[in-house]
Amino acid sequence: MKSDSSFYRDANFVPISTDGLITKRTITFLGDTTNAWGDDGGTLDGGAIFTVTGVVRARVFGICTTNLAGSGTHAVGIAGATTIYLPTEAALDINAGDFVANNATVGAYLILGEQAAAADNFPEYALNGQDIIMTIAGAANIESGVIDYYCIWVPWSQDGDVAATTT
Repeated sequence: MKSDSSFYRDANFVPISTDGLITKRTITFLGDTTNAWGDDGGTLDGGAIFTVTGVVRARVFGICTTNLAGSGTHAVGIAGATTIYLPTEAALDINAGDFVANNATVGAYLILGEQAAAADNFPEYALNGQDIIMTIAGAANIESGVIDYYCIWVPWSQDGDVAATTT
């Protein structure tokens, strides 16, 4: 099995053990540009931010690095369940430094533990080739801003892999 993802390493190049491999995807929203990320109804609306091959266990969250602007909403999930990772959130509520997590309210923290029923939790799902997608809605665009999305994942099948898209 080959993967383009890797473990983070410390200053001595020793792998830092985590709950899995980490794949990062940065999205710059330019919703006023036709078919760009953030264009409600454009070709990237519902587009994959992570491509999943085989069976993996995956968690997803985002960290906003530049305030989002525009009246659109944003969600991350899979086809048929578009809000399982990051439920619908208004762009204007997502500011630099915010975690974008499994809650319709962003914040400076998220829960990493057994509080599965709690807001702000960090859910994980077993996926079998379902790409992780982002949808824009609200009959409006997300005009600007930047979110770094992180997928923390573990392969369960021999061909299990998660790769950041490049579109």
